[in-house]
Formats: sequence, structure tokens, C-alpha cells
Amino acid sequence: MQKLKLDHTLISFIPILVFLPITYQIIKDFHIGGLELFIEFFKSAFTPKISREILGITITRLNETLLISFTSWFISIIFGTFLGILSSDIFYRLIRIPVFIKYIFRFILNIIRSIHELVWCLILMQIFGINFLVGIIAICIPFIAINAKVISEQLKLISSEIIESITALNGNNFSSLMILIWSPIIKIVRNFGFYRLECCIRSTAILGLFGIGGIGTSIFLSFQSLNFNEMWTYIFSISSLLLFSKRIFKLFKIKGVNSYFIIVIIFISILISFYCIYFLINLLINNFYLSNLLLSKNIFFNFINLPDNYLKSIFDTITLGIFATGIAISVPPFLLLISQNRYFIITLRFFAFIIRVIPPTIIILILLMFNEPSLSLASITLGFYNAGITFKLLNDNLSEIDKNNYVAFKAIGISDRSSWLIGLFINQSKSYLSYCAYRSDIIIRETAIVSIVGSIGLGWQLKESLSSFAWNEVVIIIFTYSLIAIIGELLNDKIKSKLI
Repeated sequence: MQKLKLDHTLISFIPILVFLPITYQIIKDFHIGGLELFIEFFKSAFTPKISREILGITITRLNETLLISFTSWFISIIFGTFLGILSSDIFYRLIRIPVFIKYIFRFILNIIRSIHELVWCLILMQIFGINFLVGIIAICIPFIAINAKVISEQLKLISSEIIESITALNGNNFSSLMILIWSPIIKIVRNFGFYRLECCIRSTAILGLFGIGGIGTSIFLSFQSLNFNEMWTYIFSISSLLLFSKRIFKLFKIKGVNSYFIIVIIFISILISFYCIYFLINLLINNFYLSNLLLSKNIFFNFINLPDNYLKSIFDTITLGIFATGIAISVPPFLLLISQNRYFIITLRFFAFIIRVIPPTIIILILLMFNEPSLSLASITLGFYNAGITFKLLNDNLSEIDKNNYVAFKAIGISDRSSWLIGLFINQSKSYLSYCAYRSDIIIRETAIVSIVGSIGLGWQLKESLSSFAWNEVVIIIFTYSLIAIIGELLNDKIKSKLI
């Protein structure tokens, strides 16, 4: 058993080797031209611009961000729950309908979940133009599928004996289904659903950089004009919003969720959903260009001409995902191993929070001030963005576990590093790797964020194809993205099953 734990511990540190090729390329491509701007960017963090005009813009943009994120969250929770039930095993054991419908639902949900909301947003913007409802729909599409997967997996935990007893008693299957799933779904909304609200806020900020509105739009406009003082004001405002949402999430988690509150959410979500569906159908009917587009043989049948550098883009995307995952896994335990000084850990927590708040697109644009676009630069950006998330999880888990072994090792004269490694981390490495395997699914999808800006991979090729209205290429790229994400998810499921 100890050997197994040690293996997990070593695996947590081995990915740090990805820094060898990454560091070499970044040093090779480094140029001093934008270093002064880079320093000014960090200095501006201590002098954010505060004026009546900026505060007015901030409040307006935060209202837009809340509108888009809350609406997306409401819709994705309701439809995700509904589709999660329809794709769960328990539904087909109690409701006598053909089982193949379950696999159809799962197949469709896997496809739409595998494509990042930014990709959906760019496609919808190209068709419908810039509209905040486009942002809502773009976030809802993958988030509904993600929520459905979580609901479906949690409903598997319902005891088979209870289901068999209900079937044997010949009770009302639909009523029995509602009674069995109500309590688990409430728990999922309490423990997972409110966390998805934070994810919606982050996604809204990222999509805002591409023009749908919200605080992300102001961040990008300030960056374009090199007004870093204003940009930090907007960054700190979205940070405050995320902290507030976490506080609300913890409050609901501790005190529970009232059933009436859930009913209100359902009612509001249905109303908003109907409005968004009406908006989408109205656009589909009235947009003659779209009708011609959907009927065009160039989209559905002309797959002969592949995008330029297609195979290289696939290789770059896969490599980007692997490198970024390696950074996200290895950096948190490596930094915590360096020092257990209290002030050092507080500093790490602060930087981890900041790097989680700043959208990855802004991070890579900042790094491009003094470096050439490259696979390594994109990997560093995406890797450290996700390392901020894995660091928080690891540090929180380590702070909650029993520290008796750690104290005992220190008492007999073992160094702080060895005591932390053997007394604390070795007991958490297995669960940490299990979470990182789950996180790698997200990283694969997020490669679109940095590759669109960083001039590499399928994301950049997608942007080029959209700008030239090469819809046959767009379909091929989306299919490829989806295939990479699904294969990656299957591999990660195998890894997670070994770690459980």
C-alpha cells in the first residue's frame, strides 16, 4: 500500500519535466521589446483607476455579466437536470420506453459537451451577429451537457434493491421515480449546481473579450488601449463578484437549499428558457442567409479540401493539452514542497487566485508583449491558469487532513520538506491525481481559448476559417475538436477508475 502511495506521489511530480522543452522555446523566442509594458502592467495592479466614470462603467458591465451568467446558469441547471434524468439508467428501469433512446441522448450530450463555449460563441456570432443572448446560448449548450452528465452519474448511486422492490410491488413508476430522484437532485444542486454559477461567471468574462458584453469586454478594451490601471479596476471587480458568489455558495451548502427556492428557480428558468428559444427560432426563420447556409452542400458534403496545416494543428492541439495538463498537475505540489513558510503559502494563494481570475486570453496577450507566439507560450498560459485551480484544491485538502504524522516527523528532526511530503502529501496524492484527471478533460476543451489568440492549433485554424466563411472547414475542425475531447475523456475515465 505504501508503495502504491509513493507511486502516486512520484507521478504528481514527474510532469514537471514538460518545462524543459517549454522553457527552451520561451527563452529562444524572448525579446525585450515589450518588457517595459509588461512591468507597467504589474505596477498598475497597485494603482487601479477609480473615478465616477469608471465606477459607472464597472457597475453597468457587472450587471451585464450577472445577467448573462445567471441566465445561463438557470437554463443549464434546468435543462441539464431534465436531460440528465432522460440519460440515466434509473429512468429506463422504471419508465418502460426503448433503452436505445438513452444512448441517443448520451451520444448527443457527449458531442456538445466536448466543444468549448467559446467555439460555440464564435460560430453563433458569425451567424447571428454580436448579441448578449448569443453569449447565453453559447454558454448553455456545453453547460447543459456537463450538468446532465453529473446528474446522470449521481443517479447511478441510487440502490438497485430499492428500484427492484418498487418494480416488484407494481407501484406507480413515475411517482416512484420522482420520489427517488428528488433528494439526490437537490443535493447535486446544493453541492455542484452553485459551483456551476461561478463557472458561468468565468465563462461570461472570457466570452466578453470577444464582444458579447459584460466585464470581459471592458477588460479587453482597456488592454487594447494599454490603459492597465482601468483594466485592473475591472479585474478586481470581477474578483469581488467571484468571491461573493463563493460566499453565497458556501452559505447554501451549509444551510441547505429550501425546496421552495428550487421551485422558484425552476419557474424563472422556464420563463427565461422560452424567451431564449423564441429568440433563436425567430432568428432562424428571419435570417435568410442562415437558411441558405444550412442548405448549402458546401457545408455538409464538401469535405474534400481539408484546412491548411490540418494535421499539424491536430498535433499542436494535443500537445498543448498534454503540456498544460502536466503544468497543472506538477506545479502546485512542487511549489508547496519548496517551502512550508506561512507567508510563502499566503503569497502563493494570492497569485493562484489572481491567475484564476484573469482570463487566459488576456494572460497570453500579456506574455506576447515580449515573446513570439508558440506552443510553449500557450501551454504556459493554459497550464498556469489551471494550476491556480488545482493549487486551491490541493492546499484546501491538505489544510483539512490530520497533521499528526507531519508533526511527528518534524519532532524527530526530519526536514520540513520531507515531513510535508511523507506526512501530508503522500496521503493526498491519489485523490489529487484523480481530480487532475478530471481537470484534464476541461483543459482539453480549454485549448480553444488560448489557441484562438495564440496563433496555434485548431483554435487558430477555426478563427481563420470563420473569418473566410469556409464552413466546410469549420465543420471539420469542430468534428476534430469533439473527437479529441471525447477520446481524451475516455482515457481519463480509465485513469480515474484505476485511481479510485
